[in-house]
Amino acid sequence: MKRIVIALLSFFLLGGLGVQTASAADTRITTMVNIIMHLQHYPSDQEIQTLKEITTDAQATAGERTLAGALMRMRHTVGADDAAKLQDLKADPDARADERKLAGILLGIAHHPSDEDKKQLQMILKNSD
Repeated sequence: MKRIVIALLSFFLLGGLGVQTASAADTRITTMVNIIMHLQHYPSDQEIQTLKEITTDAQATAGERTLAGALMRMRHTVGADDAAKLQDLKADPDARADERKLAGILLGIAHHPSDEDKKQLQMILKNSD
């Protein structure tokens, strides 16, 4: 009986950690989506600081760090080095769907997101609820 109780407690504790991780990932993606939604040529100093924190977050996925870095360095469009990394992320079947979608959106931005980009960003926000 004691083993069953321990097994159940372990299951619920580990399950709870998984929920927290998913929630944190959703927060990082939501943060980047909100920055992109209001982007005008480049992120603000405060947004750059937030993005820098994502790039150094040990819990962030490689895709999230790639997205945050590219967005952080963006000036009107993403730079060539970041564009190559975003292309790789967009094509990576192991990356999360929201990461691949954001990579595609960032690759297409010139100065600010288009109306179509904003619709796609809204869908990402809706799916992360």
